[in-house]
Amino acid sequence: MPETTHDSLTTKALKRLHRLGWPARYAALITADLLAIVLAQLLAFALAHNTVRGEVLFDLLRQHQASLPLSMIGFIGFFFAFRLYRCAWRFASLGTLRGVIIATTCGVCLSVLLQWALDSVVQRPATLVIFWMLTIGLVGGMRILLRLAGISRSHGLPTFRQFRHDQAPKRVIILGSDAGAVRIHRALLEDPLRQYRVIGFLDDESQRHGMLIQDVLVLGPIALLAEYVAKGKVDEVLVAAPDVRIESLKRQITAARELGVPVRMVPGVQDVLEGRTSLQTEDIRIEDLLHRPPVHCDIREVGQYLDGKRVMVTGAGGSIGSELCRQVAAFNPEELVLFGHGENSIDRIYWQLVRRFPSLKRRIHMVIGSVADESRVDEIMARHEPQVIFHAAAHKHVPIMESNIKEAVQNNAIGSYNLAVAAGRYGAERFVMVSTDKAVYPSSVMGATKWLAEEAVRHVASLYPETIYLTTRFGNVLGSRGSVVNIFREQIARGGPVTVTDPEMTRYFMTIPEAVQLVLQSGATGRSGDLFLLEMGEPMRIIDLAHDMIRLAGYVPNRDIDVLFTGLRPGEKLHESLAMDDERVAPTGRAGLTVVTRPQRFDDGAFGLCLLRLRELQADPDPAASLRYLAEVVPFQNGQPVLGAGVQAPRAKRPWVRPVLRACGRVGAVATGLPHSTASEGDS
Repeated sequence: MPETTHDSLTTKALKRLHRLGWPARYAALITADLLAIVLAQLLAFALAHNTVRGEVLFDLLRQHQASLPLSMIGFIGFFFAFRLYRCAWRFASLGTLRGVIIATTCGVCLSVLLQWALDSVVQRPATLVIFWMLTIGLVGGMRILLRLAGISRSHGLPTFRQFRHDQAPKRVIILGSDAGAVRIHRALLEDPLRQYRVIGFLDDESQRHGMLIQDVLVLGPIALLAEYVAKGKVDEVLVAAPDVRIESLKRQITAARELGVPVRMVPGVQDVLEGRTSLQTEDIRIEDLLHRPPVHCDIREVGQYLDGKRVMVTGAGGSIGSELCRQVAAFNPEELVLFGHGENSIDRIYWQLVRRFPSLKRRIHMVIGSVADESRVDEIMARHEPQVIFHAAAHKHVPIMESNIKEAVQNNAIGSYNLAVAAGRYGAERFVMVSTDKAVYPSSVMGATKWLAEEAVRHVASLYPETIYLTTRFGNVLGSRGSVVNIFREQIARGGPVTVTDPEMTRYFMTIPEAVQLVLQSGATGRSGDLFLLEMGEPMRIIDLAHDMIRLAGYVPNRDIDVLFTGLRPGEKLHESLAMDDERVAPTGRAGLTVVTRPQRFDDGAFGLCLLRLRELQADPDPAASLRYLAEVVPFQNGQPVLGAGVQAPRAKRPWVRPVLRACGRVGAVATGLPHSTASEGDS
């Protein structure tokens, strides 16, 4: 309680002083310095003459009454000359203390001259030395107190404890020597809370080796990091190089972490300015260590189509949906509709947006509902009439959906169809759906329903030519809810074991920013009905990812933390693909973005019959009936069934399903009252 009171009083006093203008602040500081000089002189007399009697001290002071006023004016003049009144208190440093020492020395020398000229008596050398030391201590100490008070005002009273238990500065090496690294070095010098001493930069640009940057040497290539760490010359490593080769960076960081040296990422200035992160060091993230460089695009260029538009994001509370909302809000939409099923996650992203974009507060709308509820979707579309729709809502958990088949069908397939039709009916300009690589030769209910969602969007695109319908296909998204990275982090934090399904399992990975860039680029690119894919490099073995994360945490796999193999779960397969054998992937002209050309899967009108059957099966109490039908509809791989291989009555016993769908396509569409496609056979 006393600390709180003290903190409050200190803060109030500083706020009052800060509210003063510069003249008043000058007057306050000058008065304090004058009092400090007089006090230092009296204490110097007391110590030099070994007396504390007041009349003796003031008699000694009166001997210099002619020179003392001019000496004090001289001191203040020297303090001005060395800019002691222009220093920001929070950033007072050794340079400020150096100025105090030099100015005080000049002031003492002037005092000696004035005493010789005006007083006919000069103080003893011992008195002058003590006076010099005390003046430095009082004037400099006052500025140190102002610095601590300024820090306390910004960061709270616990800051004092940090200085009370101060230690030697941490020795730091910065990876990179570009403008970002220089800004980091400057921030470490100026920020009083970061007790770091930069001993050098490491950079692979050979022309920079041996250069001095802000009096700090570029020591050599990044490969030298392991040597400096092994010799105990480094306490911490800061990564500031955005273009460091990923493989080189991973090896060096792993070596440092194994020796107990923490490695931290420093976010780029652009990330801070755009609000994606705060200006502070972060523990190294596994998404920064993937086996490929991240894909970047100029979001501000591709996202101009969002400016002044009414935009709706479904699944707005999820990992992809919430990041989409943040990026869309930066383009000043006329309205932003946050459509989601979970009220807590929608409320969370709403307040995040309001804090970052307060001018949009009245233009952001929270809407709770499910895309599977056709009447609710119709109500929302009629009320808000969005011009651009990003459809990120879906059930994505593969094993859970294996035991919730009807819900997956209703939400992922039928819900996507509902929303796509509503977009066309209410005149939306663009509709972009998020899909998954699990829709390629799907072995799971989730993948099968997302494949149907892709086909639903392509089908509806032919019915409403005024609306541009686009689909994006993702790999696994690192950092999303349920991501394997988050699971591994939790398991490592508990001390293991880390569980991996199979030593040969691989997956394509992408980061949340990459996923959102793909969605935004897709919305500005291509023809209606197109499906886009991000270039994600080569698939990564999950076991390698697990080993990397264990090493980065400073442990040795299977020595400090065990890795256990649990076997494939329901619906999983060892390897995912980005496209089917009869799909063709071509570049788009935009970096990292490709377009997938697909053959026609359903004859004209046949998709309407398929959808009708799916709706009918929702009333069937046996969910296996829906699974059997999905197994009949989804594509074969190499002529063999992929989905529902263990389900009774497999598709081989019902070879008539596809011919009937083709033959009855138009009849089924007319009979059900569903609009049928007028598109010709071939690629959409």
